[in-house]
Amino acid sequence: MSAPPASTPPAPPADLAVAGLHKAFGRHPVLAGLDLTVAAGTLTAVLGPSGSGKTTLLRILAGFDRPDRGSVTIGGVTVDDGRCHLPADRRHIGYVSQEGSLFPHLTVEANVGFGLPRGQRRGGRVGDLLDAVALTGLARRYPHQLSGGQQQRVALARALAVAPRVVLLDEPFASLDANLRAAVRADVRAILRDAATTAILVTHDQDEALSTADYVAVIRGGVIAQCATPQDLYHHPADADLALFVGDANLLDGVAGRGLVDTPLGTLAVRGDLGEPRQAVTVLIRPEQLDVHPGTDGQGAHGRVISTSFHGHDTVISISCGSESMPSPTLVRVHGNPQLMHGSAVTLTVREPVCAWPSGGWPAR
Repeated sequence: MSAPPASTPPAPPADLAVAGLHKAFGRHPVLAGLDLTVAAGTLTAVLGPSGSGKTTLLRILAGFDRPDRGSVTIGGVTVDDGRCHLPADRRHIGYVSQEGSLFPHLTVEANVGFGLPRGQRRGGRVGDLLDAVALTGLARRYPHQLSGGQQQRVALARALAVAPRVVLLDEPFASLDANLRAAVRADVRAILRDAATTAILVTHDQDEALSTADYVAVIRGGVIAQCATPQDLYHHPADADLALFVGDANLLDGVAGRGLVDTPLGTLAVRGDLGEPRQAVTVLIRPEQLDVHPGTDGQGAHGRVISTSFHGHDTVISISCGSESMPSPTLVRVHGNPQLMHGSAVTLTVREPVCAWPSGGWPAR
């Protein structure tokens, strides 16, 4: 795949910032003072459950909706702050929806060139964009003659055609089947990276956010609970609720002090400094941090296999440890297929370090 063409000079990548964003629909608040900054040339995924305000945020950024309070700045220019409001068609933003929203009566070429000046709708720039999204030779086809993945590539090419400062993607892969979804989002990520385009991807799919974005911002309670790299969000979530939301998590009680934490699985190294010399904590252990050994001869927590779930590349094992101090079931993720039968006696050990928070210092589930 090649980079988008230079026949129309692209706008320089813009940073994007929102501050104190509030939005309610009737008596139902959706955004409650949300702050978010997106660095120029990066892709940030906004992650949250249905109804958390992800699409509302995107529509405010695009200029389709007005916030009740707060400001939106793109490339250093304030486009909405309660006093001024720059209309959507003057924000130089590309928008890709879940359905793609292609015009069914227009060819691929006409769809891509729709937002361009009339003299640029045929030829060089549109052809170069189709090359960039791997649709060479399909210019004369209509949307109904394309696969779902091809339609989303057309929608992305149309969004890039106007050389946008920012591209907004509203769950653009949700309607695709699993195999096609992974391939198309990898293609889209490569296209945006080649174009050095600032982008925001809204999704409720954790795997999609972690595997695609440079940064992931999690919406909770109408604000950003944490914005971090995918690696930091997964390994260093700000609290236990976020740990449970982003991936599978085993949470257990412990007592921490001087860089160590005493747990039912032994004394483990803990990431970071919790401050007080001895305090009760909640400990996060990801399933892939646990090793499972047949039998109960070794040191560690003893338990029995409840079930196994084979996924090809790995297997998730549910284990009952028969202890109030251990979560039940405890999840373990191992490579391959360990051939452990239901009811097998096993021993669990953990690979360190672990993440922990002061007990009670995180929102109740």
